[in-house]
Amino acid sequence: MGSQSILNIRDFAPGDPAQVHELFANGLMEFAGEHKDRVRSYVNHALRDDLADIPTHYMSHDRGNFWVVESGGSIVGIVGIQPTGKEEEAELRRMSVSSLVRRQGIGRMLLATTDEFCREKGYSRIGLSTVDILRPALAMYGKNGYTTLKVEPYGEPPGKPLTVHFLVKELYQSG
Repeated sequence: MGSQSILNIRDFAPGDPAQVHELFANGLMEFAGEHKDRVRSYVNHALRDDLADIPTHYMSHDRGNFWVVESGGSIVGIVGIQPTGKEEEAELRRMSVSSLVRRQGIGRMLLATTDEFCREKGYSRIGLSTVDILRPALAMYGKNGYTTLKVEPYGEPPGKPLTVHFLVKELYQSG
């Protein structure tokens, strides 16, 4: 994708599931390394859980949403926001950007979209969790105002456990 590509961030639509699922699965599996079985299990669970019915899990209440980024008719980025049990906090979920267009600002665009949405909906904080194998994502979140709350192991031996990073961003109302 060249710099001439037109990007369109829009709400998830009924025709999107196949491309969303593929992007999510590929995005995680390409970083899985020695954790392929554990990551594949996680991906399969997500595809059967919230990603199986995005409208219900993300868009059935006015304080949640799911966005896709289109370029040339293909979905190249995704992200969702869900309410948590805390009135002031949203959870950022399922962020992924296609390897074909990474490092072109799409992740930053998605984060700016979620920040604006969360401010409009009255959230003061966005939380997320991600794993250590997604080092580029961890770096991007850090550059965009997210700080680490805690880090803990995920999974059981045999094998090296993954490390889950719980991050938070405090939102400040503009104006």
